[in-house]
Amino acid sequence: MRQLRRLPPAGRDRAAARHVLSTVIAVPLLFGAVGCGEEKKEEAPQPLNVFSEKPKIDFSQVKVDKPAEPAAAVAPAADTWASRTRSLVAAAHADLQKCRNDFMIPFQFEKMRTRDVTWLSISEMDATCRDGDRATKHRGPWSILQFLAKDHAGKHPALDRFIALGHDHVEHFRIVSLMTKKVGSPKIAAVSDTAKAARDRVLAAGRALDEAAREIASFPDDLLPDDSAEAASKTLDSAGYAALVSGHYGFLIGEMPDAYDRLASKSWQSPNMIKKTTLRLWADIPTKLLQQDRPRLAKVEGISDADKAKFEAYLDAVDGVLGAWRKSYERYLENKEGDTWSEKDPYRPALVKAHKAWTKLHEGLQPKAD
Repeated sequence: MRQLRRLPPAGRDRAAARHVLSTVIAVPLLFGAVGCGEEKKEEAPQPLNVFSEKPKIDFSQVKVDKPAEPAAAVAPAADTWASRTRSLVAAAHADLQKCRNDFMIPFQFEKMRTRDVTWLSISEMDATCRDGDRATKHRGPWSILQFLAKDHAGKHPALDRFIALGHDHVEHFRIVSLMTKKVGSPKIAAVSDTAKAARDRVLAAGRALDEAAREIASFPDDLLPDDSAEAASKTLDSAGYAALVSGHYGFLIGEMPDAYDRLASKSWQSPNMIKKTTLRLWADIPTKLLQQDRPRLAKVEGISDADKAKFEAYLDAVDGVLGAWRKSYERYLENKEGDTWSEKDPYRPALVKAHKAWTKLHEGLQPKAD
């Protein structure tokens, strides 16, 4: 200020103007520098109002389904002979039905005669009809049937029919399967004819097999096998014993001549072959039944001497048919080397004679029609 006082008036005015201008420029620069060093504060978010008003709902218009009724508790399957047998038979029967429906009925024999089996999955057919599938741990029908034959033959007539017919079914199927692997044979006509005859028997056995399976499916859980101590101790009169033995032998012995022809006598010529397992089994089941029925005869109540003699003759006639059947084993099951086979079976006449004697006695046991 002292300098301003010394300056002349014009100079003092110019100096004062410069001082004012520098002051005006410096003030905003000062506030700008201060503002750059500070962070700008963000506005705090408004709190969410969870109690805000919402549109009201008219619950009278809301429809809600009635709650489902609780499912009834499923009772566990009874662990009895009958329930286990039903399960095994159902498993084997399902595969045998699938075998017929998927492979046997639509089998294309005309294409087979031209050596064409490319339309057929042989491995799938064998797995379904006989062997099962190890990869999926699916037990095949042949394994189940062999188990039933070993441990359950002679326990119920329907089961005996299922076992015998099931073996018949599978062994004839095996002939069909083997023929599909012989399409390179120069005797393709004989191969295809043999396959067709075996297929036809599979279908026939299947129809009878289905009937036995339906009867087994209706077994009550508390059904006792015929060879159980409880069943053996039940008292029978003459009519009851006649019904028992008729049920035991009516099918197996009644079918003996026809079964013998298809299992052995008329099936030994190549490319066909003996059905050895079923041939032996068809006699093994009645043999086991005889071991049960002879002791039962002594326990029949109120039996007359005439009825007892009639029943004894009947059981002897059964044994006679089985004896004639077994005599053929040397020819069909022993595999004798150098055996000269003839067209005429030397054992069949004896079987037919014994069967006629049994048939006459069997007809005498049947109740007379009103």
